[in-house]
Amino acid sequence: MTNQPGMGHDERIEIAKRLAQEILRAYGDAVLAVFVTSSTARGLDLRHSDLELTAAVRDGVELENRSYVYRGLLVEIEYLQESAILKNTRRVTRRWPIEAGEYRDRIVLHEREGWLRHLDQAMDERDTSDFSTGLRHATTELVEYHDKLLNARLAGDEMVVRYNGFFIAEQAATLILFLNRRWMITSRWLFSQAFECPEQPSEFRRLVEILVGVVPSTSAAVVEAGERLCADTVALARSFGISVELDALEA
Repeated sequence: MTNQPGMGHDERIEIAKRLAQEILRAYGDAVLAVFVTSSTARGLDLRHSDLELTAAVRDGVELENRSYVYRGLLVEIEYLQESAILKNTRRVTRRWPIEAGEYRDRIVLHEREGWLRHLDQAMDERDTSDFSTGLRHATTELVEYHDKLLNARLAGDEMVVRYNGFFIAEQAATLILFLNRRWMITSRWLFSQAFECPEQPSEFRRLVEILVGVVPSTSAAVVEAGERLCADTVALARSFGISVELDALEA
């Protein structure tokens, strides 16, 4: 791809409005709501940020998501049936820190029948529900990356060691947000938000800086930092009553 100059916020919003008109022209009354999400909705988009739209449609209307580049701008349109989006929004998954603010921060381009009140209610129900299952899944995912890191060390594959080291740092930061009941504002602030959390492992920032390559480090240092961060973050989760270790097998 050729180097593109990027696009400003106002221009990105104008494109979103045109897209909403096209969606309504194509699908009419089947469309219950169209809104902008992510960094553009929060006014945090930069020149090369993408444009993400969600369109809620009536049940029975099956539309494929769209993803393409328009004038150097990555455009992503997610079409979701109303019962599916409400059901998924009520669930606390391992991705809660990423999903929790996804629909709250929005720029509404179209709404029919006051439909968005149902989405707001679903988010309220999720945020007051039991978080333990989602936290447990997030913790086991961290352990999975730790095991992949150790396998890469055994295989002598430095590239995969560093690759999994980054994902340990990312997943640990996500889990820390989860434990502190904070959602991610934008992906580029993930680590800075986690660094500000009151509940975090000892030397969290130092270990992350090793794992993501901010400071020069050997492959052995990456493995050591990954093992330490995983162990300390799992211990932190345990202090919140979240344990992934069982003494007996369960089906």
